[in-house]
Amino acid sequence: MADLYKQGYRIVLAHGGGYYVTNLMEKLGKQPVFVKSPSGVVSRYTDWDTLWCYVMGMMWINKQLTAKLIELGANAVGVSGVDGKLLLAKRKEHIIIVDERGRQRVIDGGYTGKITEVNTTLLRSLLDLGYLPVIAPIAISEKGEMLNVDSDQVAYAITTNIRPDYTLFLLDVEGLILEGKVAEKLTAEEAERIFRESSEVTGGMKRKLYMAAQIARQGIKVILSSGLKDNPVRAALSGQGTHIAPPG
Repeated sequence: MADLYKQGYRIVLAHGGGYYVTNLMEKLGKQPVFVKSPSGVVSRYTDWDTLWCYVMGMMWINKQLTAKLIELGANAVGVSGVDGKLLLAKRKEHIIIVDERGRQRVIDGGYTGKITEVNTTLLRSLLDLGYLPVIAPIAISEKGEMLNVDSDQVAYAITTNIRPDYTLFLLDVEGLILEGKVAEKLTAEEAERIFRESSEVTGGMKRKLYMAAQIARQGIKVILSSGLKDNPVRAALSGQGTHIAPPG
């Protein structure tokens, strides 16, 4: 990524890090809670204590990534969606979950949010000044509440507002795995169908596939590829991973 930045590419990095937040919570003696939506997407339930750990964990990751990119020669700047109201979100008052008995229930939404606005002026200003923005998935509401907005939602919101040439989801696997093989090429429609119908796609990949399909529907090329190899961005752009094409 840093080498592409030094070649003049304009890059925005939106990161996650739920694994670290879970580890931090366990070290602090707090039990993480996960809920499943009717569509099968699993997400972290964010009460006040979880939000406290979430913000700490995500900002630690943010500064680690920023420091590493600076070491590699990129003029990185680490921010959350709170800074400069980069990501404005509406707090979810209620959410629908599927409980352990398979029944749908309505529960309090906690401190999770849906992004409603991206401060594109701030983001473009950082890019124009030569910075590589590193964005933690924390948004702010109109009431000044910090909210958990997962990194896939952040990627969708930023992508559809600044419309880059490519959106890359870097994973811990080679791409979307179906029947033991990487699905190399999909249309947005095929990706949506797999999201709805495939029992192979579960957990975090299910959310990523859905967001990737929605981004592709906006006319933007999307790649799901491994972030564990050398030069992962260059590898994805050279054809590795799963490439999702816009309609038409």
